[in-house]
Amino acid sequence: MRRHRKFMTSLVAATVALAMSGTMSVAVAADTIKVGVILALSGPAAPFGIAEADAVRILVDRYNKAGGVNGHQIEAIYHDDQSNPTEGARGATRLIRQEGVQAIIGSSTSSSTLAFAPIAAQAKIPVFAPVGAQSLTSKSHAFFPWVFRTAPGSQVTMQSMMLNVVFKPGIKKVAIMHQEDAYGKEEAELATRLIKEKGGIEVVATVSAPLSATDLSSAATRVRNSDPDLVLLLTSAPAMAGAFVRGAEQAKLTAPIVGSLSINQQAFVDAAGKAGNGVMSVTLGNWFEPTPKQIELGKLLHEAGKQPAGYGEIIGSSSIMILAEAVKAVQGEITGQAIRDAAEKICGFEGTYSEGKVCYSTEQHEGFDAETVNIVRLEDGKWKNVKP
Repeated sequence: MRRHRKFMTSLVAATVALAMSGTMSVAVAADTIKVGVILALSGPAAPFGIAEADAVRILVDRYNKAGGVNGHQIEAIYHDDQSNPTEGARGATRLIRQEGVQAIIGSSTSSSTLAFAPIAAQAKIPVFAPVGAQSLTSKSHAFFPWVFRTAPGSQVTMQSMMLNVVFKPGIKKVAIMHQEDAYGKEEAELATRLIKEKGGIEVVATVSAPLSATDLSSAATRVRNSDPDLVLLLTSAPAMAGAFVRGAEQAKLTAPIVGSLSINQQAFVDAAGKAGNGVMSVTLGNWFEPTPKQIELGKLLHEAGKQPAGYGEIIGSSSIMILAEAVKAVQGEITGQAIRDAAEKICGFEGTYSEGKVCYSTEQHEGFDAETVNIVRLEDGKWKNVKP
């Protein structure tokens, strides 16, 4: 409770400081766009935060070498939020007040993005957020006009999981394992609601653990004791997911496991070992069976000396490409307000390395739809596409 009060106090103080300083959308040199990039380069979310940063760096370099975006060079300024919401809020304050960024990409976690979104909105700086928590783009937030999702939201990924895996013959009892933060809680609540609405399926256990947990044998035992037909593993941390499936093997939990978007990463394959065999995941793409778009992105990564590791490169690249598309539409001075206004008019955009189209409006800032995702299964260390 003390930590929560301390965090909220820091967040309010940062927001007030921005308001008192009169910080608004800051215009910089006409030929340069300053973009703050707040990602998890350390901590539990680092496996995909680093991949996101790699993709942003590679594409920023590509834009600049090609003459920039509409003649504007991009200066990306990075901040490691350490997978920590408080550090994310601190980073946003620094990037806005000291660096004068006109837009922010980030963060790798929903909790961090939710922490700094009010700060960015107060300063009229748009946020291009590659995260899934459904609440992030709720119109109930005062910061709604300033946040644009650049990855499939929980509603999209969970619907795919339900239709392709959960709502199948023989599935009568489901157990849920989730991480203890905004993303994990929302995912578990959404899954429970969709299952209840469907009817005929019972959620027999809901178990949670901290994002940084490394030993989940007791959690796996609790899940096993509920005797489920299927387990939903809802976590954004590959290490946590790997710990759970290792614990499941030890506990002799034989029910199939399907994970959320973040499971489809090499970091999970490495962490899970042979215990990961047979695990399914919702995914944006599959580097073992890539689409033509992902083959193109893979070439860019290889040319830069990077090995594709999961979905982080895909959503990282989408974030900078959607931001660039907004900048292309700006007439006149490049400010946070101008970028925001242009982003809200993007619809039918197919220029990312993800499948499907990006569409925003004054009523919704979700971006991607169900065409973006599919299901994969891990077989002998390689992900295989699962046919509907």
